[in-house]
Amino acid sequence: MSKPSKPTRMQMKVLKAVHTQAAMARVMQDRAKARQQATGHPPPSSWFEDFHGHALLRQQLENAAAAAAIPAAWVEQCRQRGDLGIRWRADLHWREPDSVDRELSLAELARQVRHVQGIAGIAATYSERGARAEVGTAQLFDRKLRVLAQHARAIASVLDISSHEADRLWGRHTWASVAENVRGLEDAALAARWRAHANANTTNFALQAKALGYAGLPPETGLWAQFDPAHMVDEIRTRLSARTSQQGSTPQPGTQITEAIDVAGIDADTNTPLDTDTSRAPTPVQVTLPGIEP
Repeated sequence: MSKPSKPTRMQMKVLKAVHTQAAMARVMQDRAKARQQATGHPPPSSWFEDFHGHALLRQQLENAAAAAAIPAAWVEQCRQRGDLGIRWRADLHWREPDSVDRELSLAELARQVRHVQGIAGIAATYSERGARAEVGTAQLFDRKLRVLAQHARAIASVLDISSHEADRLWGRHTWASVAENVRGLEDAALAARWRAHANANTTNFALQAKALGYAGLPPETGLWAQFDPAHMVDEIRTRLSARTSQQGSTPQPGTQITEAIDVAGIDADTNTPLDTDTSRAPTPVQVTLPGIEP
């Protein structure tokens, strides 16, 4: 665990977005209150829907900040300044934060990466066939794979992962393991998993990805850039094709051992979490509108 003294460049992008969302809410409330005092009429229902939407977005942005190991004290500092209508400044006297467990955030990111890789495995083996029969399901599936991958890349960029950490998360051994997990599955099993992923609730991840996208995350380049759906599907299909072409040939000495290591996903770090449960309960948002009557 560590206690940082000031935000990194990537963390600053998220903190500025938190400030912007809070400041936007303050402006919306002030304008609605002034209009109500001038006309005697409360804001229309569309205003409340819009305000609630921004509140949800801000809440999920703060959840993403927590997932990326940004100290809560800095998030609160930026939110409070936005609430008070104070202009954004990067050269603040940042509050002293509590210690941050970056390894815990990395472990959670690893679980999400394994989940996304599993979805990519289904995409590599079934999506093309599924799309010919169920266009709507295919569109849902592709959209959710894209959102989850974007979210994982954004979190990885804020965590400023190293090349070693990137290898642990989505290195060569992980793709071989994914390929083996989907190899030989019957069409019925593939179709069931494909539909389940298409219908999964990814609302919170989508909101976080949207908010982080507004903040310019993830960047177009970096260690996380290759973790995108097209690259993932190519990696898995390459390994599926390579193993298929080897069937029937006589293994060379040592080949079976090397392949077994690849399939098992063994590298210098054998403690990478493989739990694929990334479900999230929706976070309740309390919307306070001082002086505004619905």
